[in-house]
Amino acid sequence: MFDTFEQTGSAMQTVRFFREQGLLFPRRLRTGPNKGDLLWAAPHHARVLQVLHNPRYAGAFAYGRTRIRHRPDGGTSVVKVARADWQFVMPGMHQGYIDWERFEANQRRLADNARAFGGERRSGPAREGPALLQGRVVCGLCGERMGVRYSQEHGSTVPTYLCQANAVRRAGWTCQTVPGKIVDAGIADLMIELMTPMTLAVTLEVQRELEARAAETDAARRQHVERMRYEAELARRRYMKVDPDNRLVADSLEAEWNDKLRRHADAAEDYKRRNKQQAAALSVEAQRRILDLAEQLPRIWQDPRVDSRERKRIVRLLIDDVTLIKSQTITAHVRLSGGATRTLVLDRPLPIAQIRKFKPELVAEVDRLLDHHCDREVAEILNNHGWRTWEAKAFNLKKVAFIRCAYKLASRYERLRRRGMLTTREIAAKFCVSETAVHTWGRQGFIKKCYTDSLNRGLWEIPPGMTIRKGCGGRGARPAQLTAITAPSKE
Repeated sequence: MFDTFEQTGSAMQTVRFFREQGLLFPRRLRTGPNKGDLLWAAPHHARVLQVLHNPRYAGAFAYGRTRIRHRPDGGTSVVKVARADWQFVMPGMHQGYIDWERFEANQRRLADNARAFGGERRSGPAREGPALLQGRVVCGLCGERMGVRYSQEHGSTVPTYLCQANAVRRAGWTCQTVPGKIVDAGIADLMIELMTPMTLAVTLEVQRELEARAAETDAARRQHVERMRYEAELARRRYMKVDPDNRLVADSLEAEWNDKLRRHADAAEDYKRRNKQQAAALSVEAQRRILDLAEQLPRIWQDPRVDSRERKRIVRLLIDDVTLIKSQTITAHVRLSGGATRTLVLDRPLPIAQIRKFKPELVAEVDRLLDHHCDREVAEILNNHGWRTWEAKAFNLKKVAFIRCAYKLASRYERLRRRGMLTTREIAAKFCVSETAVHTWGRQGFIKKCYTDSLNRGLWEIPPGMTIRKGCGGRGARPAQLTAITAPSKE
């Protein structure tokens, strides 16, 4: 059970796991004809919490966990007492299922999970969803806790943080909704920035400086305690040397001795209390392990094998809460565990219409390429140059045709017609020849064919300033010739 609780992080999820696995718990019947008999049944949430809170399973003896309260009607009621008010807690009295440190860690996790209940609903156990700030988001407009809603986007689950306290309690409008994919990415970058080796090295250096100053202060306090002890000892010696018959002097010295003893006790108590409050100094090995963890954190964070709940637990170690305000931009005020604050200004995601809109430079590139290439060739050139659609897909014939139609770009055929190129039928009508003769002239190089698509369809271009003199057959046959327009005709 304890291993399952540490893996899931929630008592309710532990109960669900036990029921799915078919594991049973002993339960004693309290009513009916079989009262007192054991019955094996699926565990309930209260039973699991009872086991997790019982220090007996950690090998400890505890007394004073409950208290009997007498009611005015003469009856009694059993009241649970907080752990800090138990009369006796003695760990290590017998062998337990878990050690005491693991039991204390479980109690802290249960206390943290309990924040999900009550009026504030401050946080809760780490769930399976990908939202990093689950239970840590505060609305910057009304101050209420924000919930999480998941949706599908391009086959992946994306979170959305929404403040619906007004809608739930007063049937009003939702205060604000913030896209979680933008906020989570900014928080992840901030965590990696905070955990860089350089930042931790500076932090450890500052901590060493604080430890040195604390050591100096500790030495001063210890000297003060020694001085109080010396004055109390000196007062004791004076009192012991006084004549017992001189009661006036003896009473005065006894009062002075008591005052010195009281001052020494107060100084010793203050010294002990301040020592407990002072943070323990980190060893060289601990500092090296912290720096190694900082170097490995980006790789661990990006590892797809790491569960979302583990990432959330890492976030909860460093961040207390995040206040979100959505306006023209998304402002995230991050409150770190040490009390420091950071402010992130994030851009809001563009509407889908603007995301799907082609970039102006892409449209200009397509317009330039259409002067010399057809649609299919333009798509291949764009793909070779690294251009992609808004869905990160390659271009094809239909995509280029869509760009032409949407932005009213002239097609390859229209551009060639503007340059004065003619079709096969027009060339044949102009020179009074057949269409077969036109294709023959093209193979002979008299005219050049410019293709308008990938199906070998195109227009013919006559060299500027040139004309074609058609040949003739029969006894005086002559081939067709390409001549200048200004050349005199031999006929």
